[in-house]
Amino acid sequence: MICQRISLALGGGGARGVAHLGVMEGLLRSGLEIERLAGISIGSLAGALYAFDPDIRRVQRQILEYLASSAFQQHQRRLLGSHGPGKKHALERESWWLRLTSFLRANSFCRQMLRNSSLLAGDVLRHACDSLLPDADIASARIPLSIVAVDLLEGVPVILENGPVRGAVRASASIPGVFPPVEFDGRLLCDIGVLNSLPTLVSRTYQTGCWVAVDVSSALQPIATCPTAVDVLMRINDIGENMFRRHVSNVADLIIRPDVGDIPWFDFSAPSRLIERGREAVLRALPRIRERCCAPSSIRVA
Repeated sequence: MICQRISLALGGGGARGVAHLGVMEGLLRSGLEIERLAGISIGSLAGALYAFDPDIRRVQRQILEYLASSAFQQHQRRLLGSHGPGKKHALERESWWLRLTSFLRANSFCRQMLRNSSLLAGDVLRHACDSLLPDADIASARIPLSIVAVDLLEGVPVILENGPVRGAVRASASIPGVFPPVEFDGRLLCDIGVLNSLPTLVSRTYQTGCWVAVDVSSALQPIATCPTAVDVLMRINDIGENMFRRHVSNVADLIIRPDVGDIPWFDFSAPSRLIERGREAVLRALPRIRERCCAPSSIRVA
């Protein structure tokens, strides 16, 4: 079996994107060679990690060590709130998104939205990028890398292939309104994943043997009601992103979807399980991988 080189598109999805590292391991084990990488949001971080260090097991260890570090745990407590011994974690009682919508209804929080560019400070993303990524230019990556964001000033998507990789990944992962936008080469950039969480259109522009995408988004579920204007706006945003994702999925030769839809985007508490679900997704997809990205060898072994 001769497998082609692939252009790999890594989608956004918050913590669910840790599964990208398991998918990449599985693809490499199946005989595929990753020739190019394109990433959005958490996909840009996973792609950059591998692009600068194409040793997937070492990258996995690096992520696991960082997520277990006291510095990251402190950032998580600031983001989600801390709870004393014996109390259930907030993730088990109430989703972060529901908490956010309730905050939006508070006058003090609305005033903050009007005065500031974001609800949260950007030091969480800055610390992650500075800790995990080299102080290097995107163009110097060992595997060609494209990082996708959106320019708020010009109103257009941007593809970053030059400039500081740390700043580019931070821009791609800065959820609009939640984290502050990032100034980058005269532009004001943020995460485009709320509109388009799968960079298949970018990946498809490069000449390669096979175009593979990894979708770590959650499925759109029916809801009982939309009682407030905030609920309506958030719901229509989810619907629009879901519709566009289905549209751009058709561009790839193969879509791999790890079983991570049950994981909230902010829940980094079980990264090893997410990596394993990425590996499992490749195993399930092996017949399609062999059909679409591999060809029978013309060489016969005696």
